[in-house]
Amino acid sequence: MMVGIRIGTSGWSYDDWLGPVYPKGLKKSKMLEFYIHLFKTCELNTSFYHIPRMHVIASWTRKVPDDFTFSVKIFKGITHDAKLDPRKYGTLLEQYMNRFKPLDSKITAYLLQLPPSFSKDRGEHFRYFRAFLKKWIQKYPPEKLVVEFRHLSWMDDEIFQFLKEEGIAYCIVVEPLLPPVLEITNPNLSYIRFHGFGESIWFDYLFEHEEIREWTEKVKEVAKKAANVNIYFNNHFSGYAVQNALELMDFLDIPHPSLQRLRSQHNPQKGQSRLDTFL
Repeated sequence: MMVGIRIGTSGWSYDDWLGPVYPKGLKKSKMLEFYIHLFKTCELNTSFYHIPRMHVIASWTRKVPDDFTFSVKIFKGITHDAKLDPRKYGTLLEQYMNRFKPLDSKITAYLLQLPPSFSKDRGEHFRYFRAFLKKWIQKYPPEKLVVEFRHLSWMDDEIFQFLKEEGIAYCIVVEPLLPPVLEITNPNLSYIRFHGFGESIWFDYLFEHEEIREWTEKVKEVAKKAANVNIYFNNHFSGYAVQNALELMDFLDIPHPSLQRLRSQHNPQKGQSRLDTFL
């Protein structure tokens, strides 16, 4: 078994996971409690679309076990709407980080996903990027920040060296826009996101067995250079992310319970759950 590798999905609350992943009839409020029996980490996708309320974040803390971790996707109001322009996002970053304080001990990474229109070739974008990193380093743990680019202009040695000097992790992506560059810029943390290659929507894609097998070897190479590796599958349509995440765990000899058996242990129609007896 590979030590230091955590595998999960981007989010857990999807209606189309009822059946393929969760037992039919399972309430949304119970989905996280089911999810934690499969995986030990999850990437919070909802935090990208809005800043969750404090009581919601506190409830996540109560529902997960001590060894469970989260990665948190930074609010799009900062990254996509303001495009890191400090004049536009103002105090949003401080508000965002303060909101997540109850979850802080369980957060291993904050994902800064930049939009496809955010280009290094545009001078103001590069300035905003550097200014954001400087602000982050002054106020928050640099070792927890992960940067996901979506424009090819950022794929150069200058940027990778800059991230290395600041101790900030580069997000390796599996998607149509960028090549999967296995660059390690933080020796304590590497981060991989599997988006997919769907024709109309990236995420509507099931990675084939051979694709996962090939990535197993790449993950092993990454794990030799980084103490911790967070891997998340974002191809959430129809529960594909769960299927592929469990498949990768099998290839890496990371133990997990049987999804089919977990579903059989839980009967939401009768209000019964025997998950704990199985585990």
